[in-house]
Amino acid sequence: IFFIISVIFYITFSSLNSNNFGDSFIEQIRIADSEETLKNYSDETLIQVGKDICNSSNNWTDEQASLNVIFNLLNENEIKVDVNNRIIPILRFQSTYELCPENISVLENLFTNAK
Repeated sequence: IFFIISVIFYITFSSLNSNNFGDSFIEQIRIADSEETLKNYSDETLIQVGKDICNSSNNWTDEQASLNVIFNLLNENEIKVDVNNRIIPILRFQSTYELCPENISVLENLFTNAK
């Protein structure tokens, strides 16, 4: 009986402490946002923007085009940033690596094609 109770407790505790989709993305974005550009936006909003960034990767013809697409997505979501804000390339990187790793090759191609 002790063993069964221990297993149930372990499973319950483990499920409560598991990471939700986007937790790592939010954590990394909040750390990288040293200028506090995104401090007034909810985690849910930022995760949705991250998903939108992932979905826009087919429009990334080169590095600058990817930044322009992301800038436009931020504006569409009423997130006002300067076009040269360093959070834009950070969002591109973190969105790809944390939310849609299947698109890493698209991100890598931006830089290999630029050489």
